[in-house]
Amino acid sequence: MLKAIVVGMIMSCMTVSAFAEDSSGKDSSGKDSAGKDSAGKNSSPKPNPLALMRADHIMISTADYNGTIEWYNSVLGFEVVREWDIEGYDDVEVGYIAANGFMIEVVGTASEFQTEKVAPDVFTAMSDRGYVHLAFSSADVDAVAAELISRGVELELPPTDFDAAGVRLLFIRDNNGNLIEIVTPLSAYESQ
Repeated sequence: MLKAIVVGMIMSCMTVSAFAEDSSGKDSSGKDSAGKDSAGKNSSPKPNPLALMRADHIMISTADYNGTIEWYNSVLGFEVVREWDIEGYDDVEVGYIAANGFMIEVVGTASEFQTEKVAPDVFTAMSDRGYVHLAFSSADVDAVAAELISRGVELELPPTDFDAAGVRLLFIRDNNGNLIEIVTPLSAYESQ
């Protein structure tokens, strides 16, 4: 309840600030909507639109659309958010799946347009260029490992400490062979 009240107060302040211009077009600081003062000079720095960006989703292309949706649902708990068709591409299936605020766009195609090799192990993959793996943070990578094993998932790399990076992590592969990392800061284990 307190969280909802605080969020409401913040949104109200933002709304009041956004509409703080008077009928002359000047805001409460005396600047017009273009950021110019009474002398017509631009007195405020131009906002950086890139500073407002955040990650939205990644895309996985697969020959097994339904199998990929099912794997991410049954193994990692992803739910279908939306599915749609692309006009003119009847053999392409597209959908968003999401878990804990992270979204994956799954695209199923009948034929591949490029060939991509799957690295035989984690360390070979890390030696290659391009996107190598998808990573999720976890409060306890060991508990995640136990749960994944109980779901029949083979661990590509069991929970391992990487002291130099300050993390404990594991790797698995999805039904397409893509690497997935689950990581926990080593500091999470210091109080145990």
